[in-house]
Amino acid sequence: MTGDENQILKLLLEHKREQTDQQRILEIAHDEIPVKQKISEIIKIDKQSHERIVKGKVSDFLKTSRDPRIRSNLSHIQNEVMYCLPGFQKDFSATYVLLIDDLTYITKTVSYMLEKAGFHVFSAKNGIDAIILFQKVLPDIIVTDIRLPDFNGFEIAALIRQIDEAIPIIFITAVDVDVNSFSAISGKKAFLQKPIKRDVLIETIEELRSEQVSV
Repeated sequence: MTGDENQILKLLLEHKREQTDQQRILEIAHDEIPVKQKISEIIKIDKQSHERIVKGKVSDFLKTSRDPRIRSNLSHIQNEVMYCLPGFQKDFSATYVLLIDDLTYITKTVSYMLEKAGFHVFSAKNGIDAIILFQKVLPDIIVTDIRLPDFNGFEIAALIRQIDEAIPIIFITAVDVDVNSFSAISGKKAFLQKPIKRDVLIETIEELRSEQVSV
């Protein structure tokens, strides 16, 4: 076992988790299996634990939101989630991207770029669809246009931040960004100008994700 592996295992074991997850993690830590396998299994449990917590926060957020756009679409959101992506099973070893843009050619082009690079991409054309997909997929990163039909990208980011403070968000736009609105968004974020360059987008995603994992 290398020093780095020991340190990773130690940090994972010290991370706060639900009691049942903690018990399983302790069992894995004492199993006679390679350290890399232990780390992999512990990370999977940690992501599943995070998923349960975020789903609970989504439910609370929808119940208490005072935004009229959320309230007027609440029944639609809740009903849509029931049959959105039937049979969907999340692969915890993959990186999931939620792409939000109302222009079909943009979502198709960017989705193709990211899928070719190994990411799993789900796209939404507006804020309501984004909330529906967010609940179902619980993505690892969000890429959103700033100008959208119902919410703008900053409003979506603020809503998502109420549910998941740690998720990285990349804003994309063809116009100059509102510096004050961008600065007001907390957490890990980035801004990219359209047209999107494949290498720059992938590099930005990987950079934000590496920062997220290292926290």
